Amino acid sequence: MTTPPQAIRVLVVDDDALVREAYRSFFRKAADLDLVGEARDGGEAIDAYATLRPDVVLMDLQMPRCSGVEATARICSKWSDACIVALTTFGTREYIVAALRAGASGYLLKDTGAQNLLAGIKQALRGDMPMSSSVRRQLVESVKSEVPLNQEPVDIGLTPRETELLGWLAQGLTNYQIGREMYVSEGSVKQYLAHVGDKMGLKSRTQILVKAIQLRIVDPHALPRSSEVAAR
Repeated sequence: MTTPPQAIRVLVVDDDALVREAYRSFFRKAADLDLVGEARDGGEAIDAYATLRPDVVLMDLQMPRCSGVEATARICSKWSDACIVALTTFGTREYIVAALRAGASGYLLKDTGAQNLLAGIKQALRGDMPMSSSVRRQLVESVKSEVPLNQEPVDIGLTPRETELLGWLAQGLTNYQIGREMYVSEGSVKQYLAHVGDKMGLKSRTQILVKAIQLRIVDPHALPRSSEVAAR
């Protein structure tokens, strides 16, 4: 079977042989994905990334010798454009915060299902920060718990529309979904997000969201729930 030229090249990192076999089965059925390599721990992941330069890495977190968090941090520090999605059974705050701070582009649980995994890979490439819903709640609550209740919002010169965008971002919407809520194109959403990132000195969607909550620029529960969120 010939791989389509537009196929997304994926590196899988997991120390469980049965899990890697399950991934192989999944990728054989996904015409637009190409499993280009496998690694059994973080050290192998770093070497494989250097050799293969995949579009996306699916990274387990708890592995022997070199953890997924450490591997993610080392890969992202050397290749700033790396797209790594944590795919793990651990949905606790400790793991979530550590992985995202290391530079992960998303965080999915292994029970997410085939369709959600495929969607998450594509979202990560678009910069849409895929997360399981329970993971996003843990992340937001973790960041909020670090911010003093009496802290005043920090003014960094955001426009009302940029602030509104951050609110929708905190609810976990993709660029397309945010565009529908704000009545603008997906391209305009990307421009808004780039402008916000420039003002914060950040590029990562995750880092922008975390920083916005830390600065109390946005309360993720302040805006009315979107129809997209309510439908989940």
